Amino acid sequence: MGLKENIQAVKEEISTEEQFLEGMIKGERFFNRNKKYIISALVLVALGAGWYAINDIMSQQRLKVSNEAYQALLKDANNTTALETLKAKNPKLYTMFIFETALVKGDTEALKTVSLSKENPILADLATYQLSQLDLNATPKGELLAGMVLLQEGYDLLKDKKIEEARLKFAQIDANSPLKQIAKNLEHYQGLK
Repeated sequence: MGLKENIQAVKEEISTEEQFLEGMIKGERFFNRNKKYIISALVLVALGAGWYAINDIMSQQRLKVSNEAYQALLKDANNTTALETLKAKNPKLYTMFIFETALVKGDTEALKTVSLSKENPILADLATYQLSQLDLNATPKGELLAGMVLLQEGYDLLKDKKIEEARLKFAQIDANSPLKQIAKNLEHYQGLK
């Protein structure tokens, strides 16, 4: 009985080794058939990882240089080298700096430049709104702050006791706007305290 069990164990062991060798042969055949595709995929993954790493390093370097230029501009707003560096390395931060200095100085030309900028639409809209506030004859309306402009115009009309014209301005404010409730309150109290 021991001999039969030993023979059976040897057969099972040989069967397991055969299956292992068979799997290795199938794997080798698969690799040989698809060697070009496997190597191409590995090369593409390596190139993609390398490109990502290089792009990340370059982005960090650009960020560092633009931050240094911005710090230099905060210390000396007339530093033209830092201004040009900021414009080249980080156009959005450059536009923000121009907007900030234009607000401080009341520079309408710089605000017009920022309002025409395509770098930051929200900032361009804020510049458009600031222009309308600085130049009372102008009526530029931004896309995002149109409700605010209408609210301001309606309030000015209420102060001049032009109730019906103010109601027309308030009616133009979008119903979903958070400013609509303020407009309703102003309309109800007619600007009185």
